[in-house]
Amino acid sequence: MKSEPPAVYFYPHSYFRDRQLDTIRHWKQSPVLNPEILEARLGQQASKEQSLSGSIKKVWQQRLPLINLKLRPAGLPSDAVVYVWGGLMATGSFIIDLDNPYAMTGYNLTAMKLYRSIISLFLLADRCREIRCMSGACRETLKLLFGDAVYQKANVCYPFMEAKVNSSPETNLKGCRFLFVGTQFEIKGGAALLRAFQKVYKKEPSARLDVVTHLPEKFQTLVESCPGIHVHEASLAREAVHERFMKNADVLVHPTYLDSFGMVVLEALAHGLAIIGTDVYAMREMVRDGENGALLQPPISIWDGAAPSRYAKDWFNFQSHLKGLNTRAFEEALQHALLALAENPKRTRVCKQNSFKLFRQNFESPRNN
Repeated sequence: MKSEPPAVYFYPHSYFRDRQLDTIRHWKQSPVLNPEILEARLGQQASKEQSLSGSIKKVWQQRLPLINLKLRPAGLPSDAVVYVWGGLMATGSFIIDLDNPYAMTGYNLTAMKLYRSIISLFLLADRCREIRCMSGACRETLKLLFGDAVYQKANVCYPFMEAKVNSSPETNLKGCRFLFVGTQFEIKGGAALLRAFQKVYKKEPSARLDVVTHLPEKFQTLVESCPGIHVHEASLAREAVHERFMKNADVLVHPTYLDSFGMVVLEALAHGLAIIGTDVYAMREMVRDGENGALLQPPISIWDGAAPSRYAKDWFNFQSHLKGLNTRAFEEALQHALLALAENPKRTRVCKQNSFKLFRQNFESPRNN
């Protein structure tokens, strides 16, 4: 008789995103010891204050070159497996879930250089039951850092996501509807998008851009000068964004400079939207240039393929690098990609169909959990 797998205990992080809560909610591989962790929990996003500040406040563990090491919670059964996001367990069996491997050192690159060999021992130990990578890019970074043994042990486990439509919807008859969703407006390429869309609107006044964000005051005049741009405060829950905006959009525009994954892109695929994005880390896994939209080269990025770029040394103050940055060529490329869809409903429809097909083939849950 086959024995039941050891129960899983989800580490009680103080901060959970929707994707992490979804992992807990839909876990089926083994019994869960603390299902109550879901009670009264909503997925968190960057606050308005944080989004507009231009930097991310570091906790003391991120200021020092340390490993993100967690202590095993007291009172657990000896055979229980602790599921932890971005951290390593000091003792006992555990599963580690990574958006990118630098989470294991609090995104401190110096710490990764210092402790890489020690982290490798943690990951290759038998008590590390599974290494779950949020993307193929994450798994490639593991290979660059720790070699083939860790790479072979790791699995790509895309976030839980179900189809939001039965089939990819038709394009809007009254004009192409573009959508931007992101609390951190500038590091997600929002400024370049506004300038590019302003030029698109002059050529194709039926186009519309809905922007769900915390908009910095300095961009208010630009928004008011273009009737096709509509800004909405980023205070809605994920389901409300889906219902109000994604169900009515044709194209998600996500010109990010920073993301490790971009959950909003996966959500857009589940809605059958065409995608215009940047070739940053895992984005190419969801955006196939010329097939379901356009994949553009960003003017600046925290990533250089699967490795950190020179800007990653200042990970928590990345927005400071945007000051004085020349984004003219990027805006022209973005304008061309927007117009290519705004002026050609047939092409937009094909891209939407390809997005939904890609979602069905590669991302649809529950087979990924």
